[in-house]
Amino acid sequence: MIGIGGIGMSALASILSDMGNKVSGSDKEESEILKNLRKKGVEASIGHGAPFEGEKDLVVYSSAIRDSNPEILEAKKKNIRIIHRIELLKMIMEEYGRVIGVTGTHGKTTITAMSALLAEKAGFDPTVLIGGESVHFESNAKFGTGGTLVSEVDESDGKFVILNRVTHVIMPNLEKEHMEHYSDEEDLRAAVGRFLSAQPENGVFFHRAEDPNLRKLSPCFRGRIRTFGFSDEADVRASGVDIKPFKIDFDCFNRGTKLGRFTLNMAGVHNVANAAAVISLGIELGIDIKIIMDTLASYKSVKRRFEVIGDVKGARVVEDYAHHPTEIKATISAAYSLRPRRIISVFQPHRYTRTRSFYKDFSSAFLGSDEVILTDVYSASEDRIEGADAKSIYDEMVKEKTVPVSFLKKEKIPEYLCANVKDGDLVLIMGAGDIGKVGHEFVARLKNEK
Repeated sequence: MIGIGGIGMSALASILSDMGNKVSGSDKEESEILKNLRKKGVEASIGHGAPFEGEKDLVVYSSAIRDSNPEILEAKKKNIRIIHRIELLKMIMEEYGRVIGVTGTHGKTTITAMSALLAEKAGFDPTVLIGGESVHFESNAKFGTGGTLVSEVDESDGKFVILNRVTHVIMPNLEKEHMEHYSDEEDLRAAVGRFLSAQPENGVFFHRAEDPNLRKLSPCFRGRIRTFGFSDEADVRASGVDIKPFKIDFDCFNRGTKLGRFTLNMAGVHNVANAAAVISLGIELGIDIKIIMDTLASYKSVKRRFEVIGDVKGARVVEDYAHHPTEIKATISAAYSLRPRRIISVFQPHRYTRTRSFYKDFSSAFLGSDEVILTDVYSASEDRIEGADAKSIYDEMVKEKTVPVSFLKKEKIPEYLCANVKDGDLVLIMGAGDIGKVGHEFVARLKNEK
């Protein structure tokens, strides 16, 4: 498995190993994910150049791996079968009678993790593949023997259209994203339409009632449609939302019948919509409402999803995976519910292509912050695009005078925060790259200050 340390690849590697396969792989740098895989008996090496040892009957690669990768070239030379990771996911899906697949632009990981926990609590003993590390499973993967697979389905590279065994499709939203692959938003919608039309006729499609793209695409699905959200048109509707710091209470109705008052011990009203998706799934699966309630009340966020990484000297530091303007807005909104004195947002743009597509949107996405600190783009293996960098966001913010903004090299940010963060401040560390290291270094420095 080339790129075995990636969040999707590592989950697949873990499941394959638990299924009894001999798994090895490589990645460019060491990580906790690789260390955990080694504990399971997976051979995970650093660097892409070592010759294959022993017999290999399959080579799997991720979208981050280029055709020029030396291990790809060696596999071709040795006539070893080579497949993309989505083809491997398809092969695994074929082993399960019930496949719950979560896709869409935002919220996939949270809904997948919530759905997996619900299936576990309901006694389904599911196999689980999550795009983040679950606190409950202590991993991004779990092998089960109950005939149910719960999997996050990545739409970023368009390869998900080959999947055709998803019996329960959940989509919370769909908007412009991943323009590194899609030519425009219509191209993205067309791909989702192909994916939906390929799923079984006896399946169910759960989608957010308020999303215009999903409403237009729902006729592509040949099975039944169930909607969720906040509007009166939603089959499963949330209302009466009461937000407190790290606690949200809300009423939930199923086609007009009140199910009860639910509690989430997390921040962000967007998570109420995520929970409504899971409630809708639970109803469809015949799970007792009390089990659904108890599961959601006990749910703890996946790592890097509004994760508090430190409460030090009166300041709170939160890390979040937000890397799209819509996600940044939701994260800042969630931060408001904690009632901080100031919100200081630290953001590392992810991909040059995304920065090029959204630099103007990023400028307004930080509204509500008292200060924004930008740093260099995390390339995610993309080649540099001239003009598509953090400076384009910075220049737009200065021109529009949206929020006070500064640009700092990543290694300078902890020192700056130590000098400027005060009692009562909330520091948001946002991005899908390696910006989290900044937050942890800042917390460590505060703890060591006398």
